[in-house]
Amino acid sequence: MKKILNFNNFLNEKYQDDPEYRIRQFFTELEKNIRFWFSEGTFAAQDAQLYDIKIETTDNLEKHLMFDFQDTEYYYQMIFIVTLQEVEEDTLDECHIKLKRYDIETSELIREVHEDVEIMELNEDVVLELFTKLDEESDTIIEIEEKEEEEEEFDNTLPDDNTDLENEEEDIF
Repeated sequence: MKKILNFNNFLNEKYQDDPEYRIRQFFTELEKNIRFWFSEGTFAAQDAQLYDIKIETTDNLEKHLMFDFQDTEYYYQMIFIVTLQEVEEDTLDECHIKLKRYDIETSELIREVHEDVEIMELNEDVVLELFTKLDEESDTIIEIEEKEEEEEEFDNTLPDDNTDLENEEEDIF
């Protein structure tokens, strides 16, 4: 069996420099870590249930690992995104993480947070920090929609030069 493993390593050597190979390896290790977090780590201690882990590597530019889980109050999605442009010649340095919180009853998106993370620093503690940021720094989706509506209203105002009111004032004086 050892000869077969060595032969497989020999065949795979030429692909080890390939960015897609490094991303697949990163996602494989990350999936193992996620399963550990939910079986023996902090997520297990908080009675969070892991539902699904999906790895999507068919996109030409971005590769995704997404997992869904639920605690006693909310349903979550966490997505790790690696773009091929971010893969350096020798290393995979950074990934982008999106964390989304949904209402269990209505499945409505409540909050989300995004962050770029150094891959060498990525561990359970970094993921848990995202939950703190989700609670402290992110806007609720309702607040985001209200801001967008305000921006639309602001964009729909008349330009400041030569409005009818200004023209009337000029005629009076």
